[in-house]
Amino acid sequence: MSDDDIKANLKKFKKPKLTVPEEFLDNAKSYDDKLILVKYLTEKEKNRVILLLKSMLKDAVSKRDKK
Repeated sequence: MSDDDIKANLKKFKKPKLTVPEEFLDNAKSYDDKLILVKYLTEKEKNRVILLLKSMLKDAVSKRDKK
């Protein structure tokens, strides 16, 4: 089995990248709609949410330390 064969097999098992449907973002006007969107994101894209929170906390700590 060559490297190309292995890469092709790995691509079969790789999860497709999930994205948030645009209509969720465009139509999330009420609190309930926004809550549903956040729940969807945390369920489907946990790693992205974790990275986002880490960067937000890191920024907040660095701003606090500058004062």
